[in-house]
Amino acid sequence: MRANPLVIVPTVLAVTTLAVADLPRSLSFENQTAARVNPTVAEGSSNEKEVEFGDLDLDGDPDVVMAIGSSDFGERRNKLYFNDGGVFNEASGAPLIPEFSSSDVSRNAFIRDYTGDGWPDIYIINDSNSGGFAGSDKMYVAQHSGGVLTGYSEEGATRIPSGGALGAACGGVSYDFDGDGDWDVYSGNYPGPSQDRGLYNNGTGTLLDVTGTMVPPDGDYTVDVALGDMNGDGKMDLLISNHSTNYIYYNDNEDAGSGPGDFRYAGSTQSLGSAAANENSMETADFDNDGDTDFYWSNAIGNSDRVMRNDGTNDDNEAVLASLNILPGSVTGVTSRKASIADFNDDGRVDVFVANQSGTRPTVLRNTSAAGSISFVDWTPKPAFPNNGAYNGWHAAAFDTNADGDVDLLIGAFSGDHLLENTRANEVTEARIGSTLPDFFNEEPLSVTGTAVKIGDEDAYAATDVGSGFISVVLNGPQDYRLDVLNGTGSVVATSDRGGFGVEEAVQVSTTSGTYTLRVTVVDSTGGACDPPDFDGDCDVDFQDLLTMLASWGCVDCPADLDGGGVGFTDLLILLSAWGDFGGVEYQLEVLGRSG
Repeated sequence: MRANPLVIVPTVLAVTTLAVADLPRSLSFENQTAARVNPTVAEGSSNEKEVEFGDLDLDGDPDVVMAIGSSDFGERRNKLYFNDGGVFNEASGAPLIPEFSSSDVSRNAFIRDYTGDGWPDIYIINDSNSGGFAGSDKMYVAQHSGGVLTGYSEEGATRIPSGGALGAACGGVSYDFDGDGDWDVYSGNYPGPSQDRGLYNNGTGTLLDVTGTMVPPDGDYTVDVALGDMNGDGKMDLLISNHSTNYIYYNDNEDAGSGPGDFRYAGSTQSLGSAAANENSMETADFDNDGDTDFYWSNAIGNSDRVMRNDGTNDDNEAVLASLNILPGSVTGVTSRKASIADFNDDGRVDVFVANQSGTRPTVLRNTSAAGSISFVDWTPKPAFPNNGAYNGWHAAAFDTNADGDVDLLIGAFSGDHLLENTRANEVTEARIGSTLPDFFNEEPLSVTGTAVKIGDEDAYAATDVGSGFISVVLNGPQDYRLDVLNGTGSVVATSDRGGFGVEEAVQVSTTSGTYTLRVTVVDSTGGACDPPDFDGDCDVDFQDLLTMLASWGCVDCPADLDGGGVGFTDLLILLSAWGDFGGVEYQLEVLGRSG
C-alpha cells in the first residue's frame, strides 16, 4: 500500500501543472533586411509605397509587389520581389517584366488572377500625373508556358477602358464586388477629375466601366479606399477616405440596389464626418471579437488616430459606430500613414502596425482587449525600430515571409525596404532572475515566467535603469490577477484588474528616469487549475482539505475519492504527500520599455 502514493502523486502533480507553453506566445521583432532583402533597382528618396503580397510563381512562398509614387510626382520605379525560401530577390525589370519599372506614379498594386487561368496577374493603379500610357492603370498578365512562369505581358491598353483611372488615382481596392467569381477594381480619385471609378471584370480579364451605374457621384479628394462588411450582410462595403467628408459606401444594402456590387442607389452612403484636415486612411478588423467589423482610422494631419468600434446596426442596416480615443500618445503624437492588421502573437486578437511619415518611427500596437473593452499598448521594440526615421514609409505588408507560422512585416520605406521578422521576447524565469528584472528599457522586450497560485500570492519585480519614455506591461495566466506598476517612491501609478480567470492584464505608463516595480497579485484562484487533493481551490493542500476528506470517509465516486475505490487510507496518503503549496501554475509577465 505504501508504494501507491509514490506512483500516484507525481501523476496528480503533472496533471495540474499549467506550463507557459499554454499561454500566448511572447512577442518581439528582429531586423533581417540585410540577410533577406536583395534589391537591384536604384530608387530615390521620399517614395510612397503600397505593398502587396501573393504567390506569383505558385511555389508556395508569398512574393511582393510595390506600387511606388511620390508627392512630388517625380519618376518612380515599381518593384517586384520573388520569395526564394524566405529571401526576397528583386526582379523588377527585364526580362521578366520589362515595362514594370516605367515612369509612372503608382498608387496601388494588386496580385489577382484577373484572367481566370489559375495564375496571378498584377494590376497597378496609376494617376494622371504618371507618364507611360497616359496615366492609365496597367495590367501585367502572367505568361506561363509549360506550367512555369516565364514573364508578364502588359495588356492594360486592351483590358482596361480607355483613360485608365480617369483622373489622379490615389487609392483603390480589388475584390469580387458583384459576386460573379472574378476580380473587380475600384479606384478612388482626386481632382483631375475627382469621380471615383468602378471597373468590373467580365470573367475573362477584361474590365468594364460601371462608374455611371454602380459608383456614387462625388467630387471629393479621395485619399484611400478600404474594404469591410460593415453591416454584417455578407457583402463587402467600401470605406472612402477623403480630404473632406469620409464615407461608408454600402454594397446593395437591404437589396436596395440592382444587386451585389451596386453602390450608387439612394441611401447607399453613410457619412463618417471629417477625421482630419488632410490625408487619412482606414483599415478594418474585429478588434473586440464581438462578430462585427471595427476599423482603425489613421490621420496624417489633423485629429489623432482613433479606433472606430462597431456597435451593431440601426434601423437602416447601417453600422452604429463609436469613436474611441484610446490609443497611447506614442502613436497619436506622430504623423501616421496606413495601418496593417494582423495577429502578431497568436492570441486570437488582431494587432495593428501603423506606418509613419515624418515622425521618428512606426508603431506596433498590441491588442490587449478584454471583457468587451478595446485597448492597445505600444509594443515597438527599439532595437528593431530605432528612433532615426529609417523606417518612415507609407505602408507595410503583414504576412508570414518564411513559412515559420507567424506574421512578419515587410515595410516599404521612403528609401529602401525593410523586413522585420516576428520573434519571441527575451525569455527568463522568476527563479533565474529573482526580484530584479534584467535590462529591458530600449532593449528587446522581456518575458518572465513566474509562479503565483494562491489568493494573496504576490510577486514584485524591480525594473531599474528605466528612462524617460514609457513601459508597456502585459500579464497572462490562468488565475485572476491584479497588475500594479509602482514608481520609485512606492506609489502605484497604474493598475490593471479586469477580473476573471485567465483574463489578460495590461497597462502602458509614461516614465521618468528611475526605478519602477511591477507587482503581480493573485486576486482569486481557480480550482480548475489546482486539482484534488486541493478540494477548496486555494492551491494549498492543508487542514481544510483534510477535513473535507475525513467528512467524506468511505464515500465512493465523490471528489475526495482519489483512487476510485472509496475514500480511505490510500486517499489519505495521497493528500499527505501533496501537503503544502500545490504549486506548478505559471504566469507570463511581458514588459517593453523605450524612450520616444
